[in-house]
Amino acid sequence: MNKNMLLTFFALWALPSLAFSQACCSAGVPLLGSLELPTTSVGTWQFSLTYERNVLRDVISGTDKFDLNNRRRTVHSVLLETNYGLAQRVSITALLSLIQQEREITNPFLPGRTDFLSTRGSGDAVVLLKYDLYPLTMATQRQIALGFGPKAPLGKSTIKTNGILLPADLQPGSGAWDGILWGYLYQGFLPTTTANLFGTLSYRYTGTNGRDYRFGNEFVATLGSSYRTNTIFDFSLSLRYRTVQPEQFTGNDVPNTGGKWLSVLPGVNVKFAKNWALRFSGNLPVYRNLQGTQLTTTYRASVSLFYMIPKSSFLIPINK
Repeated sequence: MNKNMLLTFFALWALPSLAFSQACCSAGVPLLGSLELPTTSVGTWQFSLTYERNVLRDVISGTDKFDLNNRRRTVHSVLLETNYGLAQRVSITALLSLIQQEREITNPFLPGRTDFLSTRGSGDAVVLLKYDLYPLTMATQRQIALGFGPKAPLGKSTIKTNGILLPADLQPGSGAWDGILWGYLYQGFLPTTTANLFGTLSYRYTGTNGRDYRFGNEFVATLGSSYRTNTIFDFSLSLRYRTVQPEQFTGNDVPNTGGKWLSVLPGVNVKFAKNWALRFSGNLPVYRNLQGTQLTTTYRASVSLFYMIPKSSFLIPINK
């Protein structure tokens, strides 16, 4: 094992336990990536309940991957998104979350000695007001919508263990107010094909919490296509690009935070009853360029349950 590998090995084992500012793990609560429901017609309710498991085992420095297995993180998220049509072209969305984070570190020099830590609690919440710039119609089969709103610090952000405040990346909540911009695009091609295109853009401008800690501003872009069959199954495939600026503590960048990710997201929808649907989806990273050395996502897997309460017989379909 060369000198650089030894230094990286030691850093991954020791630094997170020694310094609050060494938030080396980019676990991330999936709030921006979970804002999936489009606008809806007046008086119509849409609900989405999602469970996501985010497994972090890959150690990345820049674009290089290290063959290390002494550190593991798992983030369990339950997200409830509710969408309601307030008026013509106007909808309101609320996203609530419950988070459990698990961290396991194995001492490479003392086999069998493992440090396990778990935190859980309510996460932060998002409220968006959405406006249809280009409403979906059967003639155009196109929809373009914009939204904006706050991310409220409802989640716990001051959890301690043995009297010591845990690092910010292990807290269920951020402790800060953020501002969010959101965009949505859908294009169908009937009767030529039952395939369609969809895309979302989200940007989060972060605030500083009461401990002078600030998570990095975040941008997420998703572009994909879904294919409708004559069975209960539909299929989708999309690409997601995510970039996060370094976190800050007392105005200074936190080492080993921030970066760029590109992932592929396969999905299967199951329409098992009227106004009900299930979706099984994955998130597999294909490119990562990270600041410093970080433990990052190996894969994500999620299952979502969708339900719609329409005001009329015209239903806007779930596009993902």
